[in-house]
Formats: sequence, structure tokens, C-alpha cells
Amino acid sequence: MSLPQQVHVKLGVVVKLTAVIFYVMAAVSVASALVVVFARSPMRCAVGLMGTFLGLAGIYVLLHAHLIAVLQVLVYAGGVTVLFAFVIMMMRQGQQMRYPGPFMPVRILSILTLAYLVYLAGPVILEVQRLKEALPDGYGTVRLVGEALFSKAVVPFEAAGILLLVTMVAAISLIGRGAGRKKEGGA
Repeated sequence: MSLPQQVHVKLGVVVKLTAVIFYVMAAVSVASALVVVFARSPMRCAVGLMGTFLGLAGIYVLLHAHLIAVLQVLVYAGGVTVLFAFVIMMMRQGQQMRYPGPFMPVRILSILTLAYLVYLAGPVILEVQRLKEALPDGYGTVRLVGEALFSKAVVPFEAAGILLLVTMVAAISLIGRGAGRKKEGGA
């Protein structure tokens, strides 16, 4: 069973189904990002972050970058968001956060920043539309990403792996030192 490629609207306008799915995924991403920014509970922020990651994964699927979409779901929506949730629970930060300061300057600066970002995004969007047709066949597939990783980018790929290993060993040793200090101080 295949999906229809076009949906006819009452006014006779033909809308491509991929455009409808894109706008739904974009709305989910933006709404979830707003939850991250405006929610007072840290756990709600983490759930909003997961929604943003899942919406972006849907957009990656529409771009035919299936490997990136799967990695987005596994690494970011699964791993990073769960890690954030564990950190929030470990720090006992479930209570709502309140900012006692003045809100008007922050809101004005936020609106000005958003207007500037829209101004900057215009040329980028036009350039993306121009370059979209120049993508090679199979762009974003596992095969092409694997070939790029293990031929052109093998040294940076291995360097990133070593960096992650060193970071993990350092974090474990710091945790071990902290646990040893607690035992000495408590005894």
C-alpha cells in the first residue's frame, strides 16, 4: 500500500503529501522547542527536548537521510534525553524554577533576537533551495556515509573515538575519587 503523492484541497489547490508531513514535523519540532524554553519544570523541558529530536528525525526522513534519522532517534531522542532525565532526577530538581527579575527587557531582547535570526535565515533558505537539486543519488544512505567515514574521514573518526574513551575514563576516575572521599569523611 503506497501513500498518495498529492492531496487535493477544496479550493482546487494540489498539495504534495511530503509538504504536509514536513509542515507537521516542523510544527512538532518548533512546539517542542518552545516547551523546552518556556516550561518551568525541568522534566517537562526534557520531554520537550525529546519531541524536538523526534520531529527533526522526521524531517531527516523526508530528506532521504535515513541513517541520520535513525541516529537522531537512537542517540539524541533515546540516549541524550534519558541522560538528561536521569541527571534531573539525581539532582532532585523536580520543583518549578522561578525567575524573580524583570521580564520586560528579556522579552524585548528575545523578540529582537528572533527577528535577527529570521533575517539571517532568509539567504540560507534560498541557498538551500538552489543547491537541493545538486545532491548525488543515494545521499544520506548508510553505504555512502560508511564509505566516507572509513575512507576520507577515518582519522577524525578514530580521533573522536579516542576522545570519547578518554572522557569516559576521566569521568569514571573522578566519580571513584568522589566516592572514596565520602567514605573517608563519613567514617
